[in-house]
Amino acid sequence: MDPTEPSWVAAPVNRRVALALAFFGLACSLAAFAGWLLHFPALRGFGLNDFPIWPWTAIGYIGLSLGFLASFLGRRRLAINFLAVPLTIALVALFERWTEIDLGVDRLLFPAQLDEFSFSFPGRVGINPAAVFLVLGLAGLGQCVHDLVAKEMRSLVAMIALGLAAAAAIIILFSRAGAGPALPLLTTSLPAAIVSISLALAAITWNSGFGWMRDLARDPDNRRMLQILLPAALILPVLPAMLELVLARRMVFTAAPGQLLAMLGNVLIVGTIAYWAVTRVAREQSVQVELSEAIDVTTMALTSPDGRIVHWSEGAARLFGWSEEEARGQNKYLLLRSRCESAETTLPRRPQDETQELVETTRDGREIAILERVHRVEIAGRDPVIIHKMTDISDRARAVAELRESEERLAIATATHEVGVFEWEVATGRLAWAPGAEERLGLVPGTVTSFDSWRDQIEPEDAERVMETIEGAVADRAPRFSFRYRFKKRNGSVRAVEGSSRAFYDAEGNLVRTIGAMLDITEREEREAALRRREAQLRSIIETVPEAMLAVDEEGTIRVFSTAAEALWDYRAHEVLGHNFAMLTPYPRDEEPESETRLGAFLKAGKPLEQGQTIAAAGLTRGGDRFPMEIRGGVAQIDGHLLYTLFARNLSEQFAAEERLSELNAELAHVGRQSAMSELAADMAHELNQPLAATSNFLAAARMLLDKGEEFERVGELLRMANEQTLRAGEIIRRLRSFTMRGEVDLRIMPLGPTIRDAADLVLIGTSQFNIRLTYDLDPEIPCVFADRVQVQQVVVNLLRNSIDVLRQQGGNDRRIIVRSRKSTKDMIAIEIVDSGPGIPEPMLDQLFSRFTTTKKEGAGMGIGLSISKRIIEAHGGVLSAENRPEGGAVFRFTLPTTEQGGE
Repeated sequence: MDPTEPSWVAAPVNRRVALALAFFGLACSLAAFAGWLLHFPALRGFGLNDFPIWPWTAIGYIGLSLGFLASFLGRRRLAINFLAVPLTIALVALFERWTEIDLGVDRLLFPAQLDEFSFSFPGRVGINPAAVFLVLGLAGLGQCVHDLVAKEMRSLVAMIALGLAAAAAIIILFSRAGAGPALPLLTTSLPAAIVSISLALAAITWNSGFGWMRDLARDPDNRRMLQILLPAALILPVLPAMLELVLARRMVFTAAPGQLLAMLGNVLIVGTIAYWAVTRVAREQSVQVELSEAIDVTTMALTSPDGRIVHWSEGAARLFGWSEEEARGQNKYLLLRSRCESAETTLPRRPQDETQELVETTRDGREIAILERVHRVEIAGRDPVIIHKMTDISDRARAVAELRESEERLAIATATHEVGVFEWEVATGRLAWAPGAEERLGLVPGTVTSFDSWRDQIEPEDAERVMETIEGAVADRAPRFSFRYRFKKRNGSVRAVEGSSRAFYDAEGNLVRTIGAMLDITEREEREAALRRREAQLRSIIETVPEAMLAVDEEGTIRVFSTAAEALWDYRAHEVLGHNFAMLTPYPRDEEPESETRLGAFLKAGKPLEQGQTIAAAGLTRGGDRFPMEIRGGVAQIDGHLLYTLFARNLSEQFAAEERLSELNAELAHVGRQSAMSELAADMAHELNQPLAATSNFLAAARMLLDKGEEFERVGELLRMANEQTLRAGEIIRRLRSFTMRGEVDLRIMPLGPTIRDAADLVLIGTSQFNIRLTYDLDPEIPCVFADRVQVQQVVVNLLRNSIDVLRQQGGNDRRIIVRSRKSTKDMIAIEIVDSGPGIPEPMLDQLFSRFTTTKKEGAGMGIGLSISKRIIEAHGGVLSAENRPEGGAVFRFTLPTTEQGGE
């Protein structure tokens, strides 16, 4: 069913009829009610003006009709609301009649028109319509409330309503104009009777083909039911006549009412039999429809004896693409271009009750494999019919073709790879070979046909080994076993083969037969022997090489470790083979120095080092000792993988000799510095000679004036001038002492920021052309420190001057110096001078603050500035240190006491 269509469009025929009957009942009800609205007597009684339908009765039938329609269309809630209207009207009418209480509802509608009638209670709903309202209303509610009432019961109730309506209609039709009806209890109007009959038939039709009627069609005792119903259908019509006769004799009714009662009984009996007949026909029709639909689902065709198609199922239409209209009347085999699968030009046979495989063509040109079963059906008085049951076996045919192609490919593959396939029957010892197998193995066809002839040709020790393998497989009930042996050809040459066999056992576990495949591996054996010889030769060369040699793969895994390498690293070969090369170096992979990174780059590049190129690295012995080494390497590509050969040489002795030479150079440089200091001392003595000589002269002149008795003012002037020269000499000596030895410090509370900025301004004079940027990051919470202002400025000047000297020699535009201060501890503050230079060489970090140690070029410094700065900071109770930054550049850091400490 198309989900976009209304349910009634795709409904079965019986349900469409039910909907039509319900619509008809609604139309009649509306027409009769319109007679009251329009004051049209002929319309409200359908021509019988003496028996009109009352307004409330018309409204009840309108609600009943709408309730049935809503229920049929699946609108259950709406149906319940509509069905409540006739049920309410029926209950009110029955209450008024049984209690004889007039509620006054009869004349609520159209009272002036109701006065035209002489009935006792004009406008009151009669018993017959009320009964119809109750019966059909309850049946409709049972269908709405989750099928509360069984479909069979709803059909039976509808049948009762149909009988009541039919009887009432007959009574009305046979009543005389102007007189009351023959049976007042059954009185109704013609519109009410028509609507009742229409709705009752709608209910019966809607529920046909369900429940016990369907079960009755499948009941094996159906014949017994028919045997009971047929006699009853003949006897029951007599009972109303007998009842009429009894009532007439007892004077219960007059003749006319008795006849009407008998007629009513006959109508009920006939209606019951008609209901059973209708349901039985509906059941048989349903079975036939189901059977027809089931047949249409299958792929089937009916043809005449000459091959013309008379029926083409839906399954055949889906499979082949031709609709029934297009296929009917055409020859089946010509339409489908049928041919036997074995021969393309042979037309299919027309067998009688036989099966054949055909290749047939669909409408879109595809060829499919069909298994056709043909059966001839002959019925007397009718033309014979040929039934063609067709099954699509394309998948099976495709699988068979693929199997055949697979076998052909297997034969080609075995021939291409020179594989010999054989079968050995254990009981008889017979050996059977696949075509060409003996020639591929170098055997003369027909020479090895039994187990004994096979055993005579192979090497004795190989024969014993193969027999042991077979015996072990049989003992373990192994499904397969492998073998390898050599055999001698007639020309004396030896051939080697290997293979495997599939073993088959009987119920007792005895080996019955084997099917196996063998391959000539003579050439491979020769290559492997040559390879073994070459490996032995290479291993001998490796063992005699004086330098440590090892081979690693592209993942860094050690594959070869020579004897010299064992001596160098103090590992045995079996302890390092299969492990990563990193175990031989002192650095983890994420902390490798530049030299180790170069080694890793070489391993990743996959290219050999250039002639004479080496890599400096560090090694780690088994005992944890580090040693410098020099590595030379080559690369070989094997089967798409890289293998690196590394030769390592210990550089410990070479570095020791270089270190001794460096120490000698340092001592010579120290001697040179001492000579320079001697010269400096001579210069200082020369400088001191001048103020001392002037002082001596001034004092001598003053003494002469005193001896002569001159004025004291002139003597005072000479003494003042002598004092100035003396102070000058003292300043020279103090500077020399400050340069060469530790002195006392003058500790005072001083502002930190201005002190540092004044020293920096002094250093930056004359450096603008070098584009050096100096920035300050001083902690505002540290305004003052407790220190000697002059000495602190001397340290800052020294450190800044060193940084400026380094940056002047550095290329590029990124020349930066940062001066920052931070709280170090509770009593100390730290001042850092950070530059963006190349940093301090690692070997110099440990001896940076020693005397006569300098990082500047030869002749550019004496190496005593940092030593003096360190003594100054230590005299303040602080520490001066230096380190390199990870991102580049150096950091000099010194600490000073805070004002709190100085105040203690």
